[in-house]
Amino acid sequence: MPIVIANRYARALADVVAASGDYRKVLEELQEFERAYRESPELREVFASPAVAIAQKMKVLEAIGQRLGASPVTLNFLRVLLANYRMPLLEEAVQAYRKISNDRMGVVQVQISSASELSETERESVAARFRQLTRKRVELEFRIESGLLGGMQAQIGSTVYDGSVRGSLARIREQLMAR
Repeated sequence: MPIVIANRYARALADVVAASGDYRKVLEELQEFERAYRESPELREVFASPAVAIAQKMKVLEAIGQRLGASPVTLNFLRVLLANYRMPLLEEAVQAYRKISNDRMGVVQVQISSASELSETERESVAARFRQLTRKRVELEFRIESGLLGGMQAQIGSTVYDGSVRGSLARIREQLMAR
């Protein structure tokens, strides 16, 4: 249920941002605020505490927003979350907003896991392949996964493309077992 609520807030924000088209800027501002919120137990406690008046919570929010240089749209969104006691859903709302804004901008996010660091040439080759596959702009997120013996895995949403050594061996084993 919380994800459904977070999606509603994210969709409303995306509709407001559509007028200016600043999806990327708002996403970056939300991610900065989310990072501060996640890393500060004191901040989470202030926003969650019924002992702190909403006016004081708003002042704290305003101060953080100004320090981070948040736009009026982003600040207003955070005010709405706070006023409606939805700040605990911030992470889910940011994730939902990222997905909605990427869909509207024609961007697809691809998570690439590899056994070792990929060279710049390899990264460009992977990016070109996924642009060709998806026919969209791609944003790649690279990470090293020690559990992979070699090769790499890519994930777009819930679809996984497994080009790892482990995946290849598993496919070979399945083929041999089927015979």
